[in-house]
Amino acid sequence: MKIASCVVLAALSLGGCSTTPADLEAKTEATVQNYSENYQEIYRRVSTVARRCVAGNVGAYASMAVDGDLYSELGYGDITMSLINWSVRNYYCPAKIEKTASGSKMTVRSGNTLASETAKQSILRWASGDTAC
Repeated sequence: MKIASCVVLAALSLGGCSTTPADLEAKTEATVQNYSENYQEIYRRVSTVARRCVAGNVGAYASMAVDGDLYSELGYGDITMSLINWSVRNYYCPAKIEKTASGSKMTVRSGNTLASETAKQSILRWASGDTAC
């Protein structure tokens, strides 16, 4: 929960939050990483650790959410982390994992928080197999 606590505090202190993934995409630059493993395996790694380390209540009125969908018929998966505070959702870290001819490609963005680089680096670590929060 250390990462989640840092992200929550930083997100709460900033204005101009992104209330949709598209808002965040328009404001941040993507980091792209290629993997030799299947996109479904990369999706599993990231979503499993993110749900264990990030999702949950952080106070009486705030919680961290990890949403993920795997679209096997389309060859990609999406994972989005957000802070929900007083019914307003602040999207701060979406990742898209796509099937490629030689494995998979993950595109990750991070913003709306002072810990955006830390959040992005955590997702990249998790995709590589690190299970530490």
